[in-house]
Amino acid sequence: EIIEKMGDKDAARRTMRQAGVPIVPGCDVVRDAEQAKQEAEKIGFPLLIKARAGGGGRGIRRVDSADEVERAFLAASSEAQAAFGDGGIYLERYLTHTKHIEMQLLCDHFGNIICLGERECSMQRKNQKTLEESPSPSVDEETRKEMMRVSVLAAKTVGYRGLGTIEFLLTQDKKFYFMEMNTRLQVEHPVTEMVTGCDLVKWQIRVAAGVELNFTQEDVHLSGHAIECRINAEDPTANFRPCPGKVEFLHFPGGPGVRVDSALYNGCTLSPYYDSLAAKVMVHAPTRLEAIRRMRRCLEEFTLEGFPTNAELSYELLFHPTFVRGGCTTAFLDRSLPELLEFSRRVDDHKG
Repeated sequence: EIIEKMGDKDAARRTMRQAGVPIVPGCDVVRDAEQAKQEAEKIGFPLLIKARAGGGGRGIRRVDSADEVERAFLAASSEAQAAFGDGGIYLERYLTHTKHIEMQLLCDHFGNIICLGERECSMQRKNQKTLEESPSPSVDEETRKEMMRVSVLAAKTVGYRGLGTIEFLLTQDKKFYFMEMNTRLQVEHPVTEMVTGCDLVKWQIRVAAGVELNFTQEDVHLSGHAIECRINAEDPTANFRPCPGKVEFLHFPGGPGVRVDSALYNGCTLSPYYDSLAAKVMVHAPTRLEAIRRMRRCLEEFTLEGFPTNAELSYELLFHPTFVRGGCTTAFLDRSLPELLEFSRRVDDHKG
């Protein structure tokens, strides 16, 4: 029941609002496109039309004017129904210049709740995360403590047990708003493991088995900086068309502070029937700048022949001044993609 409530984004919004957790202005699930138009006028533009059962960027449409509401509503609802078996839609104000910050929680059956710090996931393409890091370069200690407090409050409100992630949008003036809760292990969990030393997979299983946490919030300390790059079987020059295929040659980077999670091997075939994620390359270093340099080296060593990936694009991102300064918002990658692809084309032409 708890997982269903928090997995339903609309129900989660209502629950968090009642508990005093700040949420993005919006409305509850609407019946049809006509009601969506009425609510949209109250909320104001731009706004997001979102599926209550959505995930992975599906069932979300941005709307900039009243004329777009009906078409976006029908498209999002249809996509969500096909993907999740639930076409329920609600509306939410679209906040600009925001960062995507999430807090990792561990909650056992004995009332213990531990927050393992934040991850920044602002580097996104069409609401799909491509690069994550911990801790966030945008979260100061005061903001971190408040976000942790609110995250624990959210988990207590629903009596949550298990591993979970509270996701927030952080504005330029350091205000943050609850977005949703993921009641599961997430793709980017290793960066939290690297900076805390806590094995999240182990503790997810142990907590589910009824084992009490054997450490407290005071035992959690963030050490160094971790970055993860998702390597996807897709072609950035062809609108990120999925490109699964056979691995003809594969070499993963290694060395101190480097971790690669993947099921690929030389000669294997990446199935076209599931996610396009081919590998996760992760690094840990004493400082953020050292972590960036280590990831650059790893992507220079990473070699996958047989099908296109986004590895080269991720490499270019690591040199972009906005990223190095920690200034990327959730709109950065979509906005900067033409510039990055043009740079990549010029490099290829020069090599040729």
